[in-house]
Amino acid sequence: MEAVKLRHTDFLPRLFPPGRAGITAAWPASRSAVFAALTTLVACCGCLSSDAVPPGDLERIQQAAPSQAPAKPSKPRSLLVFTLAKGYVHDATPWGVEALRAIGEKTGAFSMVASDDPSVFERSSLERFDAVCFLNTCYTPFTNETLKANLMGFVKSGKGYVGIHCAAHTFLDWPAFGQMQGAYSTNHPWIGPVTARVEEPEHPLMRCFAGPSFAVSDEIYQFGSPYSRRDLRVLMSLDTQQTDMNKKDIYRTDGDFALVWVRRFGQGRVFFSAFGHEKAIFWNPTILRHYLAGIQFAFGDLAADATPNPSR
Repeated sequence: MEAVKLRHTDFLPRLFPPGRAGITAAWPASRSAVFAALTTLVACCGCLSSDAVPPGDLERIQQAAPSQAPAKPSKPRSLLVFTLAKGYVHDATPWGVEALRAIGEKTGAFSMVASDDPSVFERSSLERFDAVCFLNTCYTPFTNETLKANLMGFVKSGKGYVGIHCAAHTFLDWPAFGQMQGAYSTNHPWIGPVTARVEEPEHPLMRCFAGPSFAVSDEIYQFGSPYSRRDLRVLMSLDTQQTDMNKKDIYRTDGDFALVWVRRFGQGRVFFSAFGHEKAIFWNPTILRHYLAGIQFAFGDLAADATPNPSR
């Protein structure tokens, strides 16, 4: 089966790429009925794919994806991956979709639906998921106040939120979203090799790094308000002793350049990872294990301390 991508106003599926006949009629009029059918189809068939990702890169992703999850799911899990970006669209986003799909399929930890249609945040569709992942979303993907309230209520009620990379530059005009996620990105002084410091090597979300440091090449953000270690458990930050600190536009004077954190939000769980700009990130085996641990934390399957730890 060809790529399945949910978009457009009434969830009319594009079961075939442009240029071929698709199914755009004779579907139930109800959005929730259509979405339920598609969710079941995708979960059962595992047919989400992206024509944008070359076969060689798909193979790299498949090989890099872990084959075992750090925790056994307490029940079948479903992840909504939301990808709508306004203003700036990351080229690597389709690679990220494929990586998350491969993680779920190989480990059996979750099924996944990817969408760039804001209507997925209607309550009748959200209730089918255990967590929402904002993958390289940017600026203001939607303005509907009901959909925004549904997202907040979803997480607060005990579900999960996962933010990857440019999710931190999303809804800059909606302070409640920044509070939930933990910070907004302000700029990215580093594009290239850096060294990250694993602040808690034995934390369940950090064991995949197998040590106190991690070398990586990616676009690295600097974070601003509402960022505070009083509200977050920061698990990884930039190692300023082993990273070029002579880059222009570095404005923080406290040396606190967080990269990964977790928090509780109401009854729900939030995981954010700053990694995800470069395509190669999505076939990095350590990063993929890192994403999986964070996603399982967001589901509630991987127990992990999210108590804020202000000390560094």
